[in-house]
Amino acid sequence: MKTSDITLVFQGVFKPWVTREGDDFVRNIALTRKALPGARIILSTWQGVDLPRGLRVDAVVESADPGALAPLKLDDRKPNNINRQIATTQAGLAAVDTPYAVKLRTDCFLEHAGFLDYYLEQRALDGGRERLLASSFFTLDPALFERLPYHISDWFHFGPTALLRAYWAAAPMSMDDAQYHETHPHAPGSSVFERRFRARCAVEQHLCTAFAASLGYACPRYLNDLSDAVLRDYRRFLGQEMMLLDPWQIGLRFDKYGWVGGSPFQRLNNLMFLDWVALVDEPARLSGPGDPAELQRLIRERQRQKALARLAFRHTSALHAMLFDPARPHHPVRRLAGGIARRLVRG
Repeated sequence: MKTSDITLVFQGVFKPWVTREGDDFVRNIALTRKALPGARIILSTWQGVDLPRGLRVDAVVESADPGALAPLKLDDRKPNNINRQIATTQAGLAAVDTPYAVKLRTDCFLEHAGFLDYYLEQRALDGGRERLLASSFFTLDPALFERLPYHISDWFHFGPTALLRAYWAAAPMSMDDAQYHETHPHAPGSSVFERRFRARCAVEQHLCTAFAASLGYACPRYLNDLSDAVLRDYRRFLGQEMMLLDPWQIGLRFDKYGWVGGSPFQRLNNLMFLDWVALVDEPARLSGPGDPAELQRLIRERQRQKALARLAFRHTSALHAMLFDPARPHHPVRRLAGGIARRLVRG
């Protein structure tokens, strides 16, 4: 694969200045071009955007703004921008004429292109079969704290252009789905995190289930549908259709969410690279580089950590409202729980 076979699609808001949050969109594009020289870059943003002179992109795609929906969660004030994300991503991918594409947001960048090395190795192990590569943060583990099957991170995607277009072919989210839990109760047994949702499903689920259903996989009917068929097919979908890499393996820098990598809770809550490796067919992963015995040991240790975390979460349900109250970050019990999570992650 040549870098000239790849187009990078930056989608989302673009501002020519450094924002008060520290977003530097011009820098993000420049650094990514340095990490992947020879690749084309498309900026897919909104009509009327202010573009500075000398911006190093090969094309700009401007779309009409479809507007925002009600906040995704009942305790949040941020608008649900899923339809904006769908609009700019679909428009950007439609302008790609190379065989491979990267989709990433305008508020992040690539500091290296390690994802290509991993992808090409896995493609060889798969006998040339292509997968869709995504970030482990926030690809949720439905067996842990936020039990949302098919919640595949939308931060970064790489693969054949046709495959990315198929993944992002979802219809816009309807107003009824966006405000579903204003009038419908959450499923019995929903966790403290799941009960916060206003929408019928998470943004990432809306995108992924449309794609997975088109391939014949059993998909959730609602946010935390944990039926045997859904969980079985989600594991199969991850093992056969996807590839997950941790952000530092990809080369992805997303400074706004830099705290995630240092969070023991999120390292347990998400499906990391090692979790994904455990889902891939046995012959493929054992014939790859590295010591198979050491790989198996790391997988067993990771599974032990997650089993202990599940057990602890299940038996502390009476404390969840207090433990996970964002208004009480320094409560002694919460600090104790954080210490336990850190010890679990370290082993």
